[in-house]
Amino acid sequence: MRSSEFLKVARFFKNRISKNKARYIMLTAVVLLLAVFLLVEIFPGYLTGKRSGSFTVQEDTTVKEIATSLTKDKFIIDPVGFSFFVRLTGDDNLIKSGKHSFSDVATVFGIIAEIKKGVIGEQVVVTIPEGFSVKDIDERLFDKGLIAKKEEFLNFAKGYEGFLFPDTYFFYKGITVQEIVKMMNDRFQSVLPQDFAMKAGGKGFEDVQVITLASIIEKEVKFDKDRSLAASVFINRLKIDMPLQADSTIVYILPEHKVWLDESDYKIDSPYNTYLNKGLPPSPICNPSIKSITAVLDAPDSPYYYFITKPDGEAVFEKTLDEHNRDLAKYYGQY
Repeated sequence: MRSSEFLKVARFFKNRISKNKARYIMLTAVVLLLAVFLLVEIFPGYLTGKRSGSFTVQEDTTVKEIATSLTKDKFIIDPVGFSFFVRLTGDDNLIKSGKHSFSDVATVFGIIAEIKKGVIGEQVVVTIPEGFSVKDIDERLFDKGLIAKKEEFLNFAKGYEGFLFPDTYFFYKGITVQEIVKMMNDRFQSVLPQDFAMKAGGKGFEDVQVITLASIIEKEVKFDKDRSLAASVFINRLKIDMPLQADSTIVYILPEHKVWLDESDYKIDSPYNTYLNKGLPPSPICNPSIKSITAVLDAPDSPYYYFITKPDGEAVFEKTLDEHNRDLAKYYGQY
């Protein structure tokens, strides 16, 4: 290679290296500037200041105005970063006006999630006792002013009978029946034993069958100590295809609650009549306690096929119909 050609090649690589070096330096500078921007402007906007409290979003307010107010109230550290994240998530059109409540929000995403929800109203404490049916819950919610008319909750929640956990809830006026059902069903799911499905299968039951039987136990037995043996009685009857003969399943379909059934009630043509039909009724008849659910899952093997509850509520268990009839005569003067 001639010296002149060698020089040309050398100059080419020198220029190429110089250009690449310049690009590298420029790219590095851009990355550093972006990092500084994220660190100084955006990252503080990711974090919150105080984590709990209430905040009101005014009608027709902008994201910028909300960010300024949140900063003033010390919920967020930097309004620019907050606005960036709101627009990044596309939530700027989903923010709802009104009063919102924050509880232990650690990042702006927690705040964004809260101000997208419905606003809070007057808090109403509602206790749903163990054994309440969906119809009972409907009446309780109506009495508390949480639904505008009777059967509003009932019509939506019929399919959730048995799966709404009885507990004390803190609802807000303006809450929808859908939200109430979700809260109660979420609570139900959270309290189920982790081995629920395994134990249900061990008894030869599907999940809904366990809840259905538990709902009957809830209505038929008064004391906790009697729940498991009562469950064993019904399981024994199911095994030999013997009718459950549970008064509570008939009471469930009556328009008004009865303590004592009439002779005509036992003849009602309904799949919930467990005197005329064998097996479990089509669905749970109330929302049982975890104690009744556990009683079914942990029901012992027993020789009993009959039981009555004495006037004081205690259950008496027997093996034969003759023994059962003797108990009826002893405690109620009839059989």
